[in-house]
Amino acid sequence: MNKLTSKRFYQGLVITLIASALTAGYAGELLDVSEHNLLMYLSIGFFTALAIGVFHLSERAARMNSRNFFMQIVMINTMAKMFGSVALVIGYFYITKPNTTKFIVPFLIVYLFYTIFDAYFMMKQSRNISSK
Repeated sequence: MNKLTSKRFYQGLVITLIASALTAGYAGELLDVSEHNLLMYLSIGFFTALAIGVFHLSERAARMNSRNFFMQIVMINTMAKMFGSVALVIGYFYITKPNTTKFIVPFLIVYLFYTIFDAYFMMKQSRNISSK
């Protein structure tokens, strides 16, 4: 039950992807910023790719039974998510020049969903590494 398998990871990832897309898309409609859905799609792609990469690295850390490597992965994931998010939002802002700041709300919703999912799967994955 505690072990995170590839199947459970990808099922959770698909659920996160669908839930964040629907919620963020609906919020975009409510706030009348649906013309900025490109930022939502780009963020979903970025966070999905990052989660897959981190999952495979954490699987490797679990096979190596290395808590240090696992902690490095957690730190790199956090930094990549923060810097990537800032770059994505600033780049999108300067390219599209939106007329409202509400365009960021769907992005923040996607960020929240993927952060919760990351925390969940990293917690589960950490249980696969025995303490030495």
